[in-house]
Amino acid sequence: MADPVYEKLIPALNARSTAYPAVKCDEFFDLVSFLFTPEEAGIFAAMPLGLATVEEIAENLPKGDPKKLAGQLETMADKGLIHIRERDGKKVYEALPFVPGITEFQLMRGIVDDRHRKIASLLRDYSRAMIKALMSATPPSLEGHAPGKKVVVDKEVEHKTTIVPLDELKELIMKTDYISVGTCICRHQGALLGKPSTKPVNNCMVLGESAQFATERGFTTRMTKEEAIKRLEEADEAGLIHTFANSPDLFTNLLCNCYKDLCMFIRGVARSPFPNMSVNARWVIKINADDCTACEACIPRCQMDALKMEDGKLVRDEIRCIGCGVCMWACPTDALSLEPRPASKIPLKA
Repeated sequence: MADPVYEKLIPALNARSTAYPAVKCDEFFDLVSFLFTPEEAGIFAAMPLGLATVEEIAENLPKGDPKKLAGQLETMADKGLIHIRERDGKKVYEALPFVPGITEFQLMRGIVDDRHRKIASLLRDYSRAMIKALMSATPPSLEGHAPGKKVVVDKEVEHKTTIVPLDELKELIMKTDYISVGTCICRHQGALLGKPSTKPVNNCMVLGESAQFATERGFTTRMTKEEAIKRLEEADEAGLIHTFANSPDLFTNLLCNCYKDLCMFIRGVARSPFPNMSVNARWVIKINADDCTACEACIPRCQMDALKMEDGKLVRDEIRCIGCGVCMWACPTDALSLEPRPASKIPLKA
């Protein structure tokens, strides 16, 4: 039986994000007991929401010793369980959500060894158990979750992963001061479990202040804006969907390049009857019928099955289109372009 302290992680994780919820089951306890020592679990559960000083965290712990606690928090940061920032010359700490956050940091280094194979296996087993529990007739309560949580970007929007086409992504990169890159956790997990992908692997990026933390802790490697854009162009050519996820308190600013063969998130979106509602789909594909030669080169590029032929003409399914734009790469006549969805053009910032 798992140490009872691990149960306290459930509300602590769900209070931060339920993109990848903490659900009480054996597989959850197997995973978190491998990632956290019991003492670390107790510290994590005691951390206030948002940024906190070591003294503020110590106040929530029995016999909390700030000096000892500071060392423990450093270890937890090295393990990818918490995030450390600096404000006014003083270190402040924040507990990470499961996704984006803890899960990515476990595999972003791209290490191949028995420990990381174990992590990959535990993540797979928990993902399956979590999905099964959430799809059951009586799904478990997401303890600690505050319904309707929103994130302020330039205005208030529902917190969903944003789909970003390449041209707009280049603009975001050029405005970002610090960029780092690591291994795609989905494709690395697949390789660790004996299911390697043929798609590019080294293109999981972190932007802004979070990228500096990830680099300093050895999760990622810093890259220039020009290097980042080249890496993204390669991903676009390979048919990968560019997704930008940041938690309500900007924990990670994670930029992924996804393919549904091994990406649980994109696979889930593709299985939805309404893919454009499962993500922040700010664009939709537009077909210029005069330029389209009906060559069908774009159709297999679409992971959402949003393009098809009808009466010899290419047509779009606006509900299934998420505006990723990867179909445009294959068009020999530039007949495809993107147009904004009404009232959905939300400015991006890292």
